[in-house]
Amino acid sequence: MTHTLNRRGLSEDRTHDEIVILCMAQQKQKTQKQEALKEITRTILKYKPDNIMSAPLGANEEAIIAMSVGAGIITAVFNNNEDVRNVVAEIKSKKLGVSMVLSGLFEDVRGICAANNMQEHTYHISLGIFGRTDKLPDDKTMEITTQCGHALISPHLVNDIVKKIKKGKMTGAEGARLLIKPCVCGVGNPKRIETILDEMAKSE
Repeated sequence: MTHTLNRRGLSEDRTHDEIVILCMAQQKQKTQKQEALKEITRTILKYKPDNIMSAPLGANEEAIIAMSVGAGIITAVFNNNEDVRNVVAEIKSKKLGVSMVLSGLFEDVRGICAANNMQEHTYHISLGIFGRTDKLPDDKTMEITTQCGHALISPHLVNDIVKKIKKGKMTGAEGARLLIKPCVCGVGNPKRIETILDEMAKSE
């Protein structure tokens, strides 16, 4: 799940803040794994993720399940590690034969795996950003924009929303819902974005 590797703002001082789940069928097995993906998506939905693939577009549960089957993949973000631990346990128990990836702080991922008698076998780590980093947006803006690894959250829109919040024309929650809309993968974290927007509006 390389498109979640450059997320900023998570801290070892604030574990359990956020964890992203991805389940994906191998390309050659997409047809055979359709029922498995339906079951996985139903299981994830049961634990009420804070965001899930295609939900920002307004998709209901039936449409989300259909989308996951068509794409051969489902992604979701949680702010509660216990829910993720339960999701992993339930999917593991069903032995559906579909790969699962967790993205978050090492301590959180390790804890969830250990609780389910599992051990991580692969790590993907970002080495950071190189080049003209002076042209990047400020750190707080990057904490929001890097939540979409496909760069669909615009720093200009973040700036505009912060201005509107300061003027009382929009709340942080409304701004967060607007910002995650283009990120159809459903890995933008509306709860964390709301907190960051409110912090930015107060500090500017």
